[in-house]
Amino acid sequence: SPVVDEETRARVGSLVCNAADAVGYTNLGTAEFLRADNGEFYFIEINARLQVEHPITEYVSGLDLVKLQIDIANGEPLPFKQKDLKMNGYAIECRINAEDTFLDFAPSTGPVPDVSIPAGPGVRCDTYLYPGCTVSPFYDSLMAKLVTWGQTFDESRSRMLAALDDFYIQGVETSIPLYRTILGSEEYKNGDLSTDFLKRHGMIERLAEDLKKEKKQKSEAAVAAAMAYSEYFKSRVQGAGGSGWRR
Repeated sequence: SPVVDEETRARVGSLVCNAADAVGYTNLGTAEFLRADNGEFYFIEINARLQVEHPITEYVSGLDLVKLQIDIANGEPLPFKQKDLKMNGYAIECRINAEDTFLDFAPSTGPVPDVSIPAGPGVRCDTYLYPGCTVSPFYDSLMAKLVTWGQTFDESRSRMLAALDDFYIQGVETSIPLYRTILGSEEYKNGDLSTDFLKRHGMIERLAEDLKKEKKQKSEAAVAAAMAYSEYFKSRVQGAGGSGWRR
């Protein structure tokens, strides 16, 4: 995190351990805090389960949290001490939801005729999507967890932008375009994040502009491709006309 240094991480971690000891908590859990502008952290809750963001922890720690959770439930001891854990690199997760950003994030449901899942070094995608599946209106709108890792924050961010470009979902509206706008913004790169990030920086309006530019670029590219093909075809016809062949 761009706003959590080692001292703060250690302080928050100590608070969580003390809370778990106080209630006799055993097994994996997730503690949530909110950070105020003055740098102070305020406790929200502890969820006695994995959170949807757990792949981030797995990427930077090298741990398999799902396996550890099952092992602890089976009475196995933790195979490491806190001092053995080291954070390595930076991870970013985008929750790929079936939502229409311009309709106040209303759910978007229906069949998905085709889908292309991004992959590659430092890219992980947990998803149920496959060509021909259906996004149901009866469950959460989350379709995939797209996670990238890099040695630096910018490497992870660049990988995420590339992965978002490679992620194709046909048939429903998704949160992918909004993430591209957010991750490409200077505010995100500078860590200027908050719960009112979208409204404060006009991200929805920026997304509309980005989509307008993208549509124009695609239109111009299509015209250029058509003109290039026309010139190529014309040269072939002219070349054939001067070859001396007759029917």
